[in-house]
Amino acid sequence: MRHTVPYGTRQMLDDLMLWHEVEDVSEAVQLLVLNGRAKDLPPAPPKVKGPSDIIRHYFRQGIRDRLAALNAELGETKDRSTIWRLIVHAHSLGHEASAPMLEIKRHGIEIQKNVVRKLRQAGFAESLQMNAEDDGEND
Repeated sequence: MRHTVPYGTRQMLDDLMLWHEVEDVSEAVQLLVLNGRAKDLPPAPPKVKGPSDIIRHYFRQGIRDRLAALNAELGETKDRSTIWRLIVHAHSLGHEASAPMLEIKRHGIEIQKNVVRKLRQAGFAESLQMNAEDDGEND
């Protein structure tokens, strides 16, 4: 995808990438889309004619769907407006406060007690079988 954004936006994105050690433009924009919330974004400033920057990136379908949902929440009709607002907002937060917008969310895994019990029982049974096999070899 290719978006034309107001001049200076690409530099803001580069700053964010440097601050948070993100090397790929696509990854940075995807993280902003994933972690951005419409209610946190300030109103869109008026559009001004002038020089522009180009941001090129690639999105998979899930990210495109998330961007479409953000567009709908914000009342935006163009992806570039939402992406521009996300970048400007994250940059305005500064180095520390923008960290949550560029973090990779990890899924927590919680194993239920009955599953733990079954795994222990299976491991214990396997251990007994291995011991029996070892005893058979030593005879």
